[in-house]
Amino acid sequence: MPYARINMFEFSSTEERDKNAAKLKNNIKSVFPEIRSFVTMETSETAGLAISIYDDNEAADRALLQRDKYHENTGLIDIISHEGNVINFYVEEPYLDILQKTGS
Repeated sequence: MPYARINMFEFSSTEERDKNAAKLKNNIKSVFPEIRSFVTMETSETAGLAISIYDDNEAADRALLQRDKYHENTGLIDIISHEGNVINFYVEEPYLDILQKTGS
């Protein structure tokens, strides 16, 4: 069953947050090979929220190790996670392309 993790994160500066977002945008699949869906949004000048979806809980658990390794020395101050089985997902088909190009 698809499994989601929501991460609320805080970086040491706006620059660190934006640098991290740009790096992930360009290589998300090399950092998290099993990720199926990913979206981030800013919630303040230095913080944000990310939603990641995986095939199952086991794949999401493997991603935790990848996440911790990826964030070494990135200016990440704090991260809080919520997770569970996906029970509903919707995106209007015409907006998939627009969403994928966001932040380009």
